[in-house]
Amino acid sequence: MKKRISISLIVGAFALFVSVFASKPNAVQVKADHAPYQVINGGFETGDLTGWKVYRLWKNEDGMAAFHQSLVHNHTYFGSNPYGRDGSYQLGISSGPNSGDGPIKWDGGMSEERMGYLRSSDFTLGGSGWISFKLGGGKHPSFAYMSVRKASDHTEIARFANRHFNDTTKATAQYGNTITNAEAFLFQYYFDLSSVTALGTKLYILLCDTSSWEWSVLSADSFVTYYKTAPATPSEDQTATNILPEVLNIDTADNSIKNGGFNPDLTAWNDSAVQGDKDMGWNRDGGDSSARSDKNGKGDGGIGILRSSAFTLGDNNYVKFDWAGGLKYDKQIFVSVKEVGTNIEKLRFVRRENLSDKEGTNFDNHLLDLSTLDNTKKYYLEFADNRAGGWGISYIKNVQLVNYYTPDGDRAVAISHLPTTFNIDPMQEAINYAVYFLNETAAMCEALTGNLLPWSTFATEYDSLSGSAKNIFVDSLTTETNIVAARERYMFLWNKYGTAQGWVKFLVNSENQPYPLSGVRTYDNTLPSALSPIHMLLFGTLLIASAGLYVVVRQKRKLGK
Repeated sequence: MKKRISISLIVGAFALFVSVFASKPNAVQVKADHAPYQVINGGFETGDLTGWKVYRLWKNEDGMAAFHQSLVHNHTYFGSNPYGRDGSYQLGISSGPNSGDGPIKWDGGMSEERMGYLRSSDFTLGGSGWISFKLGGGKHPSFAYMSVRKASDHTEIARFANRHFNDTTKATAQYGNTITNAEAFLFQYYFDLSSVTALGTKLYILLCDTSSWEWSVLSADSFVTYYKTAPATPSEDQTATNILPEVLNIDTADNSIKNGGFNPDLTAWNDSAVQGDKDMGWNRDGGDSSARSDKNGKGDGGIGILRSSAFTLGDNNYVKFDWAGGLKYDKQIFVSVKEVGTNIEKLRFVRRENLSDKEGTNFDNHLLDLSTLDNTKKYYLEFADNRAGGWGISYIKNVQLVNYYTPDGDRAVAISHLPTTFNIDPMQEAINYAVYFLNETAAMCEALTGNLLPWSTFATEYDSLSGSAKNIFVDSLTTETNIVAARERYMFLWNKYGTAQGWVKFLVNSENQPYPLSGVRTYDNTLPSALSPIHMLLFGTLLIASAGLYVVVRQKRKLGK
């Protein structure tokens, strides 16, 4: 009996040590058919934001980030209202099914107040060029929308919004059951991106929440960026409308603001009706020659932006204008300076420091300092009003570019830490490639048909990484689970099929040195830096059992004497 127990313990200990030594990092497997044409985790089926990058907008405050891991879940909203997602998860408007559920609650405006951006991984436009996606929320397209941009220079090629906000009739027809609230319901949209850019172009998706309140918050799901053939002709309701902003007078832009006096009307300016906010926008007040955000008599309830013509910088690098209205609501009423082509917000300004409580129709002089901007680019202004409550109105007049410096008291406050580029950092870039490689090799590795892998495609995609991302990928100190798993699978595939298939070793650093580098292990056979809970439990059980057996054996020996 004693012998059998001893043997059992030895076998158990051996099995435990094998499991520990043989255990490898658990890489997140994200379905990405037809990569690199499909964005990573387009349906959020990992249950988190794997493959997506969060950007904060308001002063880089963590509590103001619009997008957060806890927003990816399988809940309903406002109680039992379904999102209408595909699969098991969606990006929701708050962290739980009820308004008071946290950490990001709907109650108290916590969710609506947040601002920021969410960037997808890059994808190459392929197949038919069609994409599809689901969007909810985003009541006003001027402030909450989905942007599609070129990865090479961030040029915005298309912009889409949820044009069916809270349309319960359309939601019911899509869902198949009665929908009584469709504010965050995920409406299905399709669009042919080959109509605006060439196949083979590398792109990315950017979800944009640029203001607070007034349902400037998005729900999203099911980003599919590859269809081999065009999907069956979508209905008019499911066809996305490209609301890419129109910027006037780009070719004739100079170092001035065209028609900054709004005389005799808003010629050379665009309002947000162009962007899809029906019956909203700005008009001209004939009494004082100002522009007002109360088109069609909307008053305080008016919402929208007023966009200038393009201009350049040179001798005149300051914008001077008179401003009135509900300026105290600085997360809703502000002015943006955007770059022509990318439409990226390079600067944002709110009321002067001494006007933090301003609500009134009397005008105050304001100055915007644009001297830090690249004077080889062209820009435009957007005056924003995203407030529908009391004093939800903005008045501006006498907008001009000047070359003189006015006292600090006249300067509008610049909002700090705006994300002015959407490049993926090298670590995220390396992780995205690792996830892509693991996805695309998983099935053939399991079937032991690795000889059929498109090795040259993997090599081409790896070669497109930045030098810094390559260095991270091959560095033995990089312990991110997907990267480690991808490296090990790469070596397994190379050792098994590489020579016979004539494959090229493409896993290199920025100096073109192949992996594994000198001193880097081909396989990591060391103990993990931290044992899993099950390993800890097994170790504890074995230790206790061994100690007990030792006591029993010692006691029997004493009795036998």
